[in-house]
Order: sequence, then C-alpha cells, then structure tokens
Amino acid sequence: MRNLSSGRYLFAAILTGGIFLLGLFLGLIVENYRLEYITKEDQFQKLDYNSAQLLYLYIDQLSQTNECSTIPNIYDLSLDHLEKTRLRLESYDEESKINQEEFEILRREYLQAQLRYWLLFQRIEKMCSLDVVTVLYFYSTDEACPDCADQAFILTYLKDLFQTKLMVFALDSNYEKEPLIPVLKKSFNITSYPAVVVGDRVYQGFTSRDELMFEICGGYEEKSEICEAEANAN
Repeated sequence: MRNLSSGRYLFAAILTGGIFLLGLFLGLIVENYRLEYITKEDQFQKLDYNSAQLLYLYIDQLSQTNECSTIPNIYDLSLDHLEKTRLRLESYDEESKINQEEFEILRREYLQAQLRYWLLFQRIEKMCSLDVVTVLYFYSTDEACPDCADQAFILTYLKDLFQTKLMVFALDSNYEKEPLIPVLKKSFNITSYPAVVVGDRVYQGFTSRDELMFEICGGYEEKSEICEAEANAN
C-alpha cells in the first residue's frame, strides 16, 4: 500500500515537473518569436521615419524654388504618413516590454519630425499664400485626458472632410524632454487637455465639432463649399 502511494506521489511529481518544463519551453519559444517580431518592427519604424525625412527634404527643396502648386498634396501625404506611423509606434510601444529605450528614441524623433513639419509649413504658407488652416493638437495620456480620444476622433473627421485645406499637427504634451514642447505650451498658455490651437485661437478642454468647424471656416479667405453647406444646414 505504501509502495502504491509512493508511486502516485512520484508520478504526480514527475507530471508536475513535466508540465512546468513544457510551460517554460513554450514560454521561451513565444518570447523568441516576440523578440524577432520586435526587431523587425523596429526596423520598419526606422524605415518609415527615414521616408518621412526624405519627404521633408523634398518639400523643403520645393519651397525654396517656389514650386507652390505641387507642395500641398505632397505635404499632406507626408504628414498623413508621419501621423499614422506615430500612432502605430505609440500603440506598439504601449504593448512592448522590450527595447523601450530604443523605442523612446524613435518616439522623440517622430515628435521632432512633427515640429519640423509644422515650422516648415509656417514658411510655406506665407511664401505661397496658401488658403489653408493649421491646427495644433496637444494631447495627453488616457488617464490625464479622458476626452483626448474623442477630440482626436473629431479632428480626424475634420481632416478627412477638408483634406489638404486643413493641416493637423498632433503633439504629445507630456514629452517635455523635447525643449520646444514646454516652450509652445507656455507660448499658447496651455494648462489643460485636450487643447486645440486653430490659427491664433486656443481651445482648452474638449471642443465640439461645431465649435471647431466654426473656427476653421472663419480662417479661410475664400468660403469653401464645405463651410457654405455647413452654414446652410444651420
């Protein structure tokens, strides 16, 4: 009877050890695949950033030769590409537990790219006399800014509506490692989030679609069909 009982304990111990080793082995395999995926994703993010930089240099060259007719479409395409890549990077960065330092560097590079594009557009807008409205959007974390997701949704909707007639630059208000971020926040007196700057007008806290539509439409020299339709609807 004792031998039978001892055998059961031994079998249970072996079974438990086997399950543990199997779990450990599978965990190592999964972690290996995860590491490979992160490495590839990191490479793709760097390629995307390099593409954005090339587009920036090309637009900068066009602006110096007064090729105003071709700038808006190319600029809008590159800015859209930059923003989508930034969102993918932030989404992946939240899930990843590996290579955080490297992703932090990439994140800062993308923020710098956004700022460079915004500064470049200030020059292009004046040089080419473009009838375009620019928006600076300061966002924060979900915890600090529960309305930021809704605000981003509205801005995306308006961007899709106005296309190249509206330029939206999204800036992470928490990233004060980049010196220009606190400078801009102080310049526009940003104290709460979300914050939206349309031209020289600053909105703090959640801003509705109608409020933004009114401000954007007021920024155009020539009345757009979209704004006329909006006015007629109201």
